[in-house]
Amino acid sequence: MKLSSFTIQVFALPLVGFTLQACLLRDHLTPLEPRTQLQQLADSVYRQMKAEWGVDKGGVLIRVANPAGSYLVSSNIDPAVQENSHFRIASITKTFTAASIMRLYQEGLISLDVPISTYLPDSPDFDVPYKNQITIRQLLQHRGGVFDVTNQDIPTTVNQPYAGKRYFSYVMEDLNQPTHTFTLNEMIGVAARNKLSNSAPGVEFHYSNTGYHLMAKIVEQISKMSYSEYITKTFFQPLGLTNTYSVYLGTDTRMKEPYLKSYLYVPGQKAQETSYDNMSVLVSDGNVVSTPADISTWIEKLLTGQAGISLENIAKMKEMQVADADHGVYGLGLTYNEGIGFGHDGAHLSYISTLRYNPVTKTTVLAVATIFKINTTPESSREDFLKLAFGMQKTALAASQLINR
Repeated sequence: MKLSSFTIQVFALPLVGFTLQACLLRDHLTPLEPRTQLQQLADSVYRQMKAEWGVDKGGVLIRVANPAGSYLVSSNIDPAVQENSHFRIASITKTFTAASIMRLYQEGLISLDVPISTYLPDSPDFDVPYKNQITIRQLLQHRGGVFDVTNQDIPTTVNQPYAGKRYFSYVMEDLNQPTHTFTLNEMIGVAARNKLSNSAPGVEFHYSNTGYHLMAKIVEQISKMSYSEYITKTFFQPLGLTNTYSVYLGTDTRMKEPYLKSYLYVPGQKAQETSYDNMSVLVSDGNVVSTPADISTWIEKLLTGQAGISLENIAKMKEMQVADADHGVYGLGLTYNEGIGFGHDGAHLSYISTLRYNPVTKTTVLAVATIFKINTTPESSREDFLKLAFGMQKTALAASQLINR
């Protein structure tokens, strides 16, 4: 199985997963300082990963903050994590895309409930199936039925050289163009020109990065800026997210220093560092690079109405619907878990993350693992991935509980 064909998938997951040792922390008779407890939690999570998967490079970080203070700890990450350590936030990027759409909606420039064809260019690259029926709201909810070009193999019935493969894998590997700059037009065009669809709109939840590509194109059409320029000027700069940036060139494979190294484990091979990658394929759905401090600030500002989106419109984003077995519930670019609140999850090339803000406890929590293990079969690899992703959610819950006793 090709690395890129598996690890590019990104999920928002229900709060279940492997059993953490965090419960041991609750057994202390003498209360410990929060940072010490959080460090023990991080060490416990890493020890379990090491025991189960034999990993020795890569580890775990936890950042949690409430009105009483903020704490950042890590285990087996070298050099030690700093507040300004860059990492790939993967599908947490979708919160910026959703916020962009809600900002344009708030300004009266778009409607959430008219066909997307109203705002898309009239060209073959955007002639996706059901374009005259799909609404922006459905794209936000992953209910547009849009084929996911990054996460689904192109059907073998398609008369294209990339049939039976992921399109980006074909370009990067078969055509030997690893630093090709993928564009929104190109990625959407694969679905449009080949008439690919998962279902009619509104029929079912189907996670789709391509749906978020479509919204990024709408942002560009309305704002007359590139997607990266728009989120930089609308969110990064006004909110002081000086260490957050949107990668859009295929040649821009390295993150700014300092950054967190991530590692992939493949049976029979040494750990492979996976920190470098071509992120242009994921513009608007997984391309943003941020830091523990910046991304925590972002989710708190967004959900408390301090990011330029009114609380009335944030309430719309927080309206959840049942998704599927893997994704729990999903709203307008946000997911929700009892105990940790609203936010998003991300996973890309050994960066597995959970970011949440709980409006009840006013707690922001970030949990990130910088490892991933591929097994001998896709099924067992997926099982381990889900276990790790669920584990980050449980880690986030345990961390939140520790500082809110």
